[in-house]
Amino acid sequence: MILSSWEKAKLIINGNEKPAILADSIEATIAAIYFDGGLEKAEEFIVNNLKEAIESSTKHVGMKDHKTVLQEKLQENGDVNIKYTVIKETGPDHDKLFTVKVEVNGKELAIGEGRTKKHAEMDAAGKALEKLK
Repeated sequence: MILSSWEKAKLIINGNEKPAILADSIEATIAAIYFDGGLEKAEEFIVNNLKEAIESSTKHVGMKDHKTVLQEKLQENGDVNIKYTVIKETGPDHDKLFTVKVEVNGKELAIGEGRTKKHAEMDAAGKALEKLK
């Protein structure tokens, strides 16, 4: 299969899949609409094209994540030492699976897994909360 220069560049760059580039493009489009047609036209574009994405991305705003909830619950009666430790990493660099344990004052509460350290920590905190119920 023979690829054109553009297809080769796209395979290398994948700019059309990078969130920062896509966000910049939308921002520029909204600015152009605003400068050309005013605030009402820009708002109309946003509502017609981005309403679902905005609602989806703001759905959980204000909700606390498992780590925060666990920390607040454990610290209700005073200061505690909460520690998250990566105990295992498996898989190739591009597809790692992390295993993390959460300890309180040196005592293991739970173990979690995730594709990132943060997700593994969240999983461990969620499992710890379940145990504490």
